[in-house]
Amino acid sequence: MKILVVDDEPVMRSLIETIFLCYTAHDVSTASDGIDGLAKARKINPDLIVSDTMMPNMSGPDFLDTYTAENLGVKTILMSAEEKSYVYNKYPSAAKYAFLKKPFNIDEFKQLYHEVTKTS
Repeated sequence: MKILVVDDEPVMRSLIETIFLCYTAHDVSTASDGIDGLAKARKINPDLIVSDTMMPNMSGPDFLDTYTAENLGVKTILMSAEEKSYVYNKYPSAAKYAFLKKPFNIDEFKQLYHEVTKTS
């Protein structure tokens, strides 16, 4: 599985990349904002995207909206330090993505990952 992690905080990108590499052994790429994420996603065609919400240049929801419109099957997780209700009010389209509240622990992350990636 190819995974793309998009977050403007280098520590968060590194943490999530490490979680995936330690627990799932997938191919993980990272990007620093939505514009970088869009370019990398178009290049690598990820199976899963984990994106922060509020980033410079292009927000996570705007990035995900653009990419998922072009690639309907990609699975997504949107993260934010803000409450879900705030994110959904600011970015109405965010409600269609799995949501993870920061800070989170590894078990919460792994549980959501398994929910999002399970096959029907």
